[in-house]
Amino acid sequence: MGALAHYLEELGIPTTQISLIREHTEKILPPRALWVPFALGRPLGVPNDQGFQKRVVHSALELFERQTGPVLESYEQEAPVSADTESQDSDAWSCPVNLSQPAKEQTSLEEKISAFRREITELMPWYDLGRKSTGRTAVAAFDPDRAAEILCAFLEDRTPEIREYDISLAAAIRISAQDLRTFYYEAVSSQPGAKAPASKEFADWFWTRTAAGDIIKQVKEKCSGESDRDLKLTGKMFLVPMV
Repeated sequence: MGALAHYLEELGIPTTQISLIREHTEKILPPRALWVPFALGRPLGVPNDQGFQKRVVHSALELFERQTGPVLESYEQEAPVSADTESQDSDAWSCPVNLSQPAKEQTSLEEKISAFRREITELMPWYDLGRKSTGRTAVAAFDPDRAAEILCAFLEDRTPEIREYDISLAAAIRISAQDLRTFYYEAVSSQPGAKAPASKEFADWFWTRTAAGDIIKQVKEKCSGESDRDLKLTGKMFLVPMV
């Protein structure tokens, strides 16, 4: 989007954007950008908090007042834990499911994939509960099983069949990883009366405690070693947070 903004500005169309990865924006230097310290895939913070989301959008729109650029400003406020509170309380967050086996105990790719698919099966009832409760889901393109199949096929040197959309393999991998993170978050946030994880809590858990996080890390490494430019870029920049 940052690169596209340059072309739009040349046509006389002012642009502003929200950035989730500051390092990328510093290199592309779009005319106006607001960097937010939120998790990937959450440019407006947390779901269901309209007040907080509007403040983020207004901050991005206020950059239109800047006539010259490039402008890169930071949104300093952390996202609230949930729509009900904008401060983290002392209650510890916990996953509603005791996942079968920690990802770090798996060794072979076959074992890692088996643990990954088992996690999805164990979390699916909680995801369904949350979707039924809210009437919606942010899983955009691929359901969890389909997303898992695309990532696992790539790791196993099989060519995944992407029949739903006319998109590249690199794009399908990016979308699959994003939809899986969304599925995991919605699943673990659906427990009635329980605290939803803050962005950092969820990220720490997802990337260090789940087989899904381990699988996506392996996809990143495999993408980084591919000759295809889009796959290489996907592995380098779009799958796993830099921090």
